[in-house]
Amino acid sequence: MGIRGKPHHFGSLTDQVADPNDLRAFKAWLDAQFDPCVTWDDIRWLRQQWPGRLVLKGILEPDDALQALDCGADGIVLSNHGGRQLDGVASTIRQLPAVAEALDGRLPILLDGGIRSGVDILKALVLGAQGVMIGRPWAWALAAGGEAAVAQLLASLQCELAVAMALCGVKSLAAIDGGLLAPDQRG
Repeated sequence: MGIRGKPHHFGSLTDQVADPNDLRAFKAWLDAQFDPCVTWDDIRWLRQQWPGRLVLKGILEPDDALQALDCGADGIVLSNHGGRQLDGVASTIRQLPAVAEALDGRLPILLDGGIRSGVDILKALVLGAQGVMIGRPWAWALAAGGEAAVAQLLASLQCELAVAMALCGVKSLAAIDGGLLAPDQRG
C-alpha cells in the first residue's frame, strides 16, 4: 500500500497498460515486453539493422562474450541484473577474469553490479573491465538527497579510486592492469 492507503500504480505507463492500477494488468504488460526466444541470430539481425553502437547487457559467461563479439557487438555489460533474475547467480566480479581472458581485449567490458567504493572500481579495472556501472547507489543517493547527493557520491567514488590508485603506486587509469594482482591471484 502506498501513502495515504492508496495502492501504487504505474502512472508513466497509463497509455500502455489498460488499467495501470491493476497489478495483474501491469504484470501481463511487463511479461509481454520480454521475449524468451531471442537468439544470437536475432542479435546478428539487429546488428545489420542498427549502424550505431550496440552494447549487450546481461553477459556473464565467456562463451556468451565470444558470441557477442561474433555478432558484431561494440561492447558488453557484464551483468547479473542485480542477482534478481536467478537465485544464486554468480557475481559479476567473479565472472570478470574469465570473460576478460576469453575476449583478450577485443571487446570493451563494462562491469555492472557490486560497485560500492573506489576500491571496487580499481578491482574491476585490474580484473579486466574498461569501466563500471554503479547500479543502485546513485538511486539511493538521489532518494536521500537529490542531485547534490548524487554529485557527492560520484565525487566520493572518484576520491576513493584516486587514493586506492596512489596506494598501489598507479598514476593513471591507463596504468591499471593485472600486474597489480598478487602472483597467486593471477589467471
